[in-house]
Amino acid sequence: MSEAAQVSVTGGGVVVRLASNTLSLPVLELPTTLVSWLQEGRLDVYRRLLEDPAGVDFFQQHLPVLVTRSSGSSFPFNCGNKGIGFLPDEKNLPRYIDLYRRTIEATRAMPWRESLTARIAAARSFHEDREAIDYRCLTSIEIFRKRTFHNLREYPLASLLFTGTSPRYMSFQLNCAVEIIGEPNPRFTFIKLSRRMFEFDAFHIAQPDFHIGYLFWIAEVIDKTPHRVAFPAWDSGAAGPHPSLEWDDEALSVLRSLPAWSRPHVKSEIERYGAERGFCRITVEVVSEARKILRH
Repeated sequence: MSEAAQVSVTGGGVVVRLASNTLSLPVLELPTTLVSWLQEGRLDVYRRLLEDPAGVDFFQQHLPVLVTRSSGSSFPFNCGNKGIGFLPDEKNLPRYIDLYRRTIEATRAMPWRESLTARIAAARSFHEDREAIDYRCLTSIEIFRKRTFHNLREYPLASLLFTGTSPRYMSFQLNCAVEIIGEPNPRFTFIKLSRRMFEFDAFHIAQPDFHIGYLFWIAEVIDKTPHRVAFPAWDSGAAGPHPSLEWDDEALSVLRSLPAWSRPHVKSEIERYGAERGFCRITVEVVSEARKILRH
């Protein structure tokens, strides 16, 4: 096996020492919109676990696509879903390691289902403590030590692609320098305890023997969330510009309740929405539907 590349975080950046050269990259914090989406998804899973432990399956905030580089291949891209989580900052790391250890120890002799409330309470206390999280870094644990591990050992740069579902389709690509860690690193201790907290719940592949963890230090954030593109009036498709549609009184009342400066734009967008879908009149139901879709 070739010698592993080296990754080290210094100050506000990360240094990646490859076999051929050395890279100096920035370390960035996650944008607030992505942080909120990731935390909301995880807290929702905790809620659903309490309602029905068997009813939780794949959730996109936890399992982005991880892309690594495979050398010596015609297709040098390795893709896979990877379980990703948050990490406490350096100041709060000992406190949450202690909490997770105490929770696992206190619930060790309990039936797994009966211990769920206590385990979720500990996990929620961390994920709801926004001041304690290091938003420069995401984490994962290696349970297979196959292609992803060998790729990252040789070339520790990777991309994480998070993609949400309707109606928002949140999507972010995070380009990262990846630090491989193990015992006795306290960050790895926290990652391992986080996994063991829910190791035997239905949504996990049970694999309790862990030796390697990853720290994804975020060097670039690309917002790929889809949005509507405004077309010029002359470029509205084969059907030509949308006709002016009649409005019901109730629908007009909703329009008039908006700030005066926004009404012409909102009216045009709602009429375009109605025309595209073949409506003859704009009703209050069409207005409500269009505003949800168009996010006015």
